[in-house]
Amino acid sequence: MILPSWKLSVLVLLTGATAACGSETSTSENFASTDDALHGHNGKGNGHGKGNDHGKGKGHGDHGKGKGHGHGKGNDGKGKGNGKGKGHNHGDWCDDAVGLSLWFENGAVRLENGTPKTLTIYGDEDRYMQELDFTSSVDTTTDKGITPVTQTGDMARLDWRGVEMVDEDWRPELGSMPKTYTRSRFYRKAKWMTNASVLSVTPVDAQNRPVGDPIIVNAGTDDKWRDSDDGFVRRFDARQITYGCRAIGDCTGATSFTAQALMQVRDAMHAERRAERIPMNAKKLAVFWSEDPRNTRYVNIVRKPMAQTPYRYGFNIKLDVVSKPANGKYFLPGDVIDYRLTMRDGSGNRLHPAGTLPSYADFATDNIPSGIRYYDGFQQYLTLYYALKHREGNNIWQFSGPTNKVKYSSHVVSDFDFFVLSGATGIPSATVAENGFSAVFDVFPSVAGTVDPVVSTLPNSDIIHVQVPADAKPGTYTFTYKGRRDWSGEALNDSTTVDVQVGQKQQTEFSPKTGKCNTCHEGPSGFDEVLHRNADRRTCYGCHMPLESEPDQALDYRIHLIHTRSNRVPGNPNNCSTCHLTTPSGPPRGFPGVGY
Repeated sequence: MILPSWKLSVLVLLTGATAACGSETSTSENFASTDDALHGHNGKGNGHGKGNDHGKGKGHGDHGKGKGHGHGKGNDGKGKGNGKGKGHNHGDWCDDAVGLSLWFENGAVRLENGTPKTLTIYGDEDRYMQELDFTSSVDTTTDKGITPVTQTGDMARLDWRGVEMVDEDWRPELGSMPKTYTRSRFYRKAKWMTNASVLSVTPVDAQNRPVGDPIIVNAGTDDKWRDSDDGFVRRFDARQITYGCRAIGDCTGATSFTAQALMQVRDAMHAERRAERIPMNAKKLAVFWSEDPRNTRYVNIVRKPMAQTPYRYGFNIKLDVVSKPANGKYFLPGDVIDYRLTMRDGSGNRLHPAGTLPSYADFATDNIPSGIRYYDGFQQYLTLYYALKHREGNNIWQFSGPTNKVKYSSHVVSDFDFFVLSGATGIPSATVAENGFSAVFDVFPSVAGTVDPVVSTLPNSDIIHVQVPADAKPGTYTFTYKGRRDWSGEALNDSTTVDVQVGQKQQTEFSPKTGKCNTCHEGPSGFDEVLHRNADRRTCYGCHMPLESEPDQALDYRIHLIHTRSNRVPGNPNNCSTCHLTTPSGPPRGFPGVGY
């Protein structure tokens, strides 16, 4: 079989090559093996114009007008920059590269209604892969495990040898009366899930001929996180979902089953090295995967100049406190505080008119030109760690404090509270009696604004009303809003927080009981870049409490589950001192075998 050049680029990477932002791919001089190619540059260096040593070199010199990028051992050095060089201008356009997000559902990138999507790409910025997902699903009326997805559909050609069930989850179904449950079983260890994996995204013309350089994604392996990996997160797995179980442990009579395979890689670690330009004459993006070499996936694209849109890349959320304390100093329990929400792109352009935001119906019909997204959990069943939580798109806010008292909340938000209190002035997520602090939250649009056939068609106000809980203790309170935008192929989350004083003018300080997060979460994987793009840990506790229908929402459970299920965490999660500053008490909820 003769592979086209854009597929060969992946194989070149596997046998020793490196590329830089906008540069021509060069072959390494001294890769000892495929393992060296995948796991770090150990050679003498690759020339990309003058002053540009990889491997043992001092790092990238200035490329044009751009500042040098250090690439010591494993492309992770502190190089000082070596010479002015005639290479590419990292400073002028590499630093302005834009992330690309693609989700192939059953072989195609799709609209909210499930039809294949043509992706409009504006401007001429270089692009790197920020999120890349493949999912393949098969629905059945009888329990066949995950066998259906291994035999038919978009991911049936994969090497499924060795696959086995590793986890099981039960949760109440939201609003069900009488109560029913969804069972999820998770599968790993198939060859395609554990093997070294590389992907390429290549601009092609209408006849599938390359018209630009491929964007490479080195997904690495399942067993170790390496400096050479292009994605901070790698989740390759499968699951079976069983709906309508009569009780935990009893799915007798169930008639709705889904088998699904998932390939998920996200959070770019080497954007400056991987970014490539998508030419204006490109008609499609061709996605090649080393684990599925006979199944090239395509998405149609339309290229348009920036002059044809009022929007630009990037996403920023701003909050303004509209209300003023009656006493001129601080708010009191029972006061209603109004916040104004404003969403803008990276150039400061509004994404919505002053005063209003789009309706949920606008989102559900792909009718928000600015790319604002709302909750996307109706199209897919989203599950912590294993399945697509990064695609959730949930807009949510929280109000909590005082900051010297916040901690994990044990308050369970009932389905009743979630449905009835949403859209008012806050759903309680922590109480002083239960947890020693106060917190309220809500989704945006409200539950009614999301599911009611009439209310969901109405525009939303940009004013959020929050009532300070009656039991609020004096101190500093945080108000946080988290949202998501997906525009021109760039999908970004953003969060922002403002503080107010309640009951006293003196500020209170947050003292965390866990730390060392920056050992792994720094730079491109820092909390200000991944997840909610929120590095303010004071704000986590007001949202992450257990829900009746989503008990793994609890913060401690969630953190434990993620870090014990991943084989790529560098530290030892079984050693409490890896994260905890003091020895914790009680069972570690979320660890294998430890329930909610």
